[in-house]
Amino acid sequence: MKTFKYLLVCVLMLIGIGTAGAEETPNAKQARHIFDKAYNMIYGPEGASFHYRISILKIHSEEGTGWYKGNKSKCITENSIIWDNGDIKYILKKGKDIVEIHDPKVNKKDKLLQKFKLYPEDFNYSIARQKNDLIITLKAKPNAKGSMKHIQIYLEPGSYKPKRLRIKVLFFWANIYFSDFKAGGIDDDIFTFPKEKYANYKLVDER
Repeated sequence: MKTFKYLLVCVLMLIGIGTAGAEETPNAKQARHIFDKAYNMIYGPEGASFHYRISILKIHSEEGTGWYKGNKSKCITENSIIWDNGDIKYILKKGKDIVEIHDPKVNKKDKLLQKFKLYPEDFNYSIARQKNDLIITLKAKPNAKGSMKHIQIYLEPGSYKPKRLRIKVLFFWANIYFSDFKAGGIDDDIFTFPKEKYANYKLVDER
């Protein structure tokens, strides 16, 4: 992973539940209601797992597997493994025998993180049905704080499982495709860094 190596983590970890402002239409209320259900399916007490693929224009493609539960997460890609137990984040660099230790609440190196920060109250919500997808659209209100101005979330009707996430930043779209989505049954042990397994790796404390 290069410039966009934490894009998925940035997007998913920073989408927060908050007051969306005045929701005047039934369509907007329904969109926010379903958005909350989809969010809670990932970050609820049982957690979720899925495979993902990131595609940005034709210049970057990446895929991996993620597990999420509350403020905990784990992500495996071709070049790294990330364990975040909510208090400490471990980032293993494959092929380098290095494990970085980070404070998950402080993102010193991820300037990209701020670009993908989402302020829920700064958006207008709407929902539409297109073939086999429910599409929730978030459009930034005037003077919105973040860089994300237009977001589309594609969900499976009925189950509300995520299928695709589109984020427009400046003049391009970043796409994240989801597959093998499983809600529930995520054990907390999966978010614990197995120190014994990587005892020979160099630990670099970045906190």
